[in-house]
Amino acid sequence: MIDGRLTFIVDPNSRSKPSSCLTTIIVSAKDPERRVEAGPGDNLGLVDAGIVWWNSVGHDCETRFPVAYGVPLAGGPRTPEEVEREVAAKELTLGVVYEVVANAGIGYGGGRFRLTADGGVENLPRGDLADVR
Repeated sequence: MIDGRLTFIVDPNSRSKPSSCLTTIIVSAKDPERRVEAGPGDNLGLVDAGIVWWNSVGHDCETRFPVAYGVPLAGGPRTPEEVEREVAAKELTLGVVYEVVANAGIGYGGGRFRLTADGGVENLPRGDLADVR
């Protein structure tokens, strides 16, 4: 959390240090029982698959880490296929395991997390879900 907002950063211990801007960010719920409802303009199939936020821009991107949850990426226009994949950020639920994936230029990265009752975020290993329930 940064200034009370869920914010995605590059792990300071990561060997990967993206120098490129972000073209796509996807957050999905890994708990099949905790699905959210699609809103206007959302891709229903993606929401049904557990996506709670999917945002992308063209390769003429501007956003770099850190990225606050729900704040649209800045950059040039997307392809028609990318527009059809958009899902507006949904309210996140305490205790649910979420996975985030971000594309930056030619690389990508991600992680897992869950929100805690004390207003924090618990980063989780990317292994099997059975390991984190």
